[in-house]
Amino acid sequence: MSTVIPLDLDADPDLPDAIAVRVVAEIDGTIHSLIVDTGGARSGLVDGPLTAGLERLTPQDPGGGGVFSRAGSTERVTARELRIGDLVVERPVFDLEPNPAAPSLLGLDVLRRHRLDFRFYAALLELDAESPVDERRDLVQSSRGHPYVDVAWAGGAWPAIWDSGASVSVIDRGVVARHPEHFRPAGEAEGTDASGAANELPLVLLPEVTIGGRRFAPSIAAVADIAGLVRPGDPPFELILGMPVLRHADWAVDLRDGWWGYLA
Repeated sequence: MSTVIPLDLDADPDLPDAIAVRVVAEIDGTIHSLIVDTGGARSGLVDGPLTAGLERLTPQDPGGGGVFSRAGSTERVTARELRIGDLVVERPVFDLEPNPAAPSLLGLDVLRRHRLDFRFYAALLELDAESPVDERRDLVQSSRGHPYVDVAWAGGAWPAIWDSGASVSVIDRGVVARHPEHFRPAGEAEGTDASGAANELPLVLLPEVTIGGRRFAPSIAAVADIAGLVRPGDPPFELILGMPVLRHADWAVDLRDGWWGYLA
């Protein structure tokens, strides 16, 4: 049975097309706003009054961390129930982030069990639908479920992480250094990662790209050292494809069965 969930597309007034994609979730009767994060391995909550009643778990391996953080969160909590629309997850587990600036996330630990239809034009997320797509393309995924798509541009091609949790795209600093003629400087902005760590990042205009035969206009991207974030054995990447690109199409990303396409 499919589930339709309204999306809150929270636009950044200072950056063109930069958007945070959120859903309203109920966790043990408490309302939370969660970023839908296909770039985050685990769901997470900010430590505070809204998490005070949740059961603390024994610390395990580091959490998702982020681009600027030195280590991920190790403290975790569990709830009796997570509800988002008609989706119910029993005994969900969340990384607990101590930084109040960290976003609360709905990560791949939940999302990878589903087909995700992102209808950005209508601000809707549909789970496990059977809507037609233009083509079912193979979806490469990391060991923790991160989805990859091939992105073609004038200088060649990138394997890119398809990241609904990235309000802006992020391009590796090495790519910009190798191909400076393709990237026009576009100022600076403060970037905040999944742990709440922040840093001032240079911005560039990402050139026109083609994904699955569809062209996307130039858009804003941050520049950071991301190539080294790849876990051993996972596919390499030099681009995190964020909302300035993703918002201009409606996508089906089937994390459960391993394919993606454009919604017809």
